[in-house]
Amino acid sequence: MSNMAHDSESTRIRLFSGELNEMAFKEVENRLHAGADVSALIFGREVSDLAVQLASSGAQVVVEACPQNHRGLRVVPFTLAKLPDSGALPEAPFDVIVSQLVLHPLPYEQAYQALCKLMSLLKIGGKLYLSTYGLHSMIGDQYPDSGKRVEDRFAELPAGLADLYDLHGPLCLYSERNLFTLLFQVGASILQSATGALGNVRAVVVRI
Repeated sequence: MSNMAHDSESTRIRLFSGELNEMAFKEVENRLHAGADVSALIFGREVSDLAVQLASSGAQVVVEACPQNHRGLRVVPFTLAKLPDSGALPEAPFDVIVSQLVLHPLPYEQAYQALCKLMSLLKIGGKLYLSTYGLHSMIGDQYPDSGKRVEDRFAELPAGLADLYDLHGPLCLYSERNLFTLLFQVGASILQSATGALGNVRAVVVRI
């Protein structure tokens, strides 16, 4: 993949992720301004800056990886498939969780199980900001399993496309309706969902 193509894709990811990150940042700020102690769990693509911003604002932040150190920010390596138990996270339960573009490597049933555990790390009234790669997108146009039910989707992208998006190995793509249904199945109350201009999908949910 050329540097120009890689830079263009990185820019698209930042723009899409930035919208959800901004919503999460505003939610944390509102809770802090109300005088609450706020904790946040942050992981996925393009989230390091958000983690630092939240810690700078006064939140207690756990992030999977971050090149910067900051008071109130703690790095705990993990993945969505291998979430830490709450006992390893003294900051839990969290007011806010941000998960950016990391759902796709899991088959649907494993994604369901992982999101059930993720929701259990939220406080009652806490919010999850989640995004994933979309079915109705440039990726989806060449996705071998695009015609299958979401429960049965799990296939690799063509090599050139996988290199362009740095998405290697089998993956599951979601429509906005698919993501809405999955989150409903795990017991989340969906506040909003949307499909971005390039076809990726996102949702904001609350634990009730």
